[in-house]
Amino acid sequence: MQAELRQSTVLLVHPRDSEGDAVAREVRRVGCRVEMAWPAPTLPPIGFDFALVAIDAEVLAAAPWLSGAPPVPVVAVVDGDKGVPVDVLRLSNAQAVLVKPCQPAAILSNLALARNVFSYERRLLNKVAKLEETLHASRQIEQAKLILMTQKKLRANEAYDYLRRQAMTKQMSVAAISAALVDAYGLME
Repeated sequence: MQAELRQSTVLLVHPRDSEGDAVAREVRRVGCRVEMAWPAPTLPPIGFDFALVAIDAEVLAAAPWLSGAPPVPVVAVVDGDKGVPVDVLRLSNAQAVLVKPCQPAAILSNLALARNVFSYERRLLNKVAKLEETLHASRQIEQAKLILMTQKKLRANEAYDYLRRQAMTKQMSVAAISAALVDAYGLME
């Protein structure tokens, strides 16, 4: 894991000043490849393993991808003396926080933490999407059953059996048959 982290490609979004150079130097010192960007890019980083970002309200406004779902793990880089308001950190969706001046051990620890949190968040988002899809399909099945119960004067279990038979005949899912029926019925009204 550490060897993999050491070979990571990092986008460092930080002003090109002595502090930014110091952070870049420390990240290189642990073995990562670093590319600096300033001002903050408006488009999400492509081709990087991590984004280390000097977070403040102006950066959040300039880089909307930070407050959305960034494509890479984000580590907020904050000044140890000044800090950053908690609401700005929360809005950044950063998975870890690195305090300047940076130590090599802290860099690797925060990269590992950011990657783990990022992976966990992605798994949760995928589960939520699947649950929403299942809920939507269940609602359409219920709507299709109601249509059949009204139009064909069937009971609920008979309507579902009808949908199931149609799905098997057409080699489709009950959800797909239900969606087609609901869509067709919606067009007819």
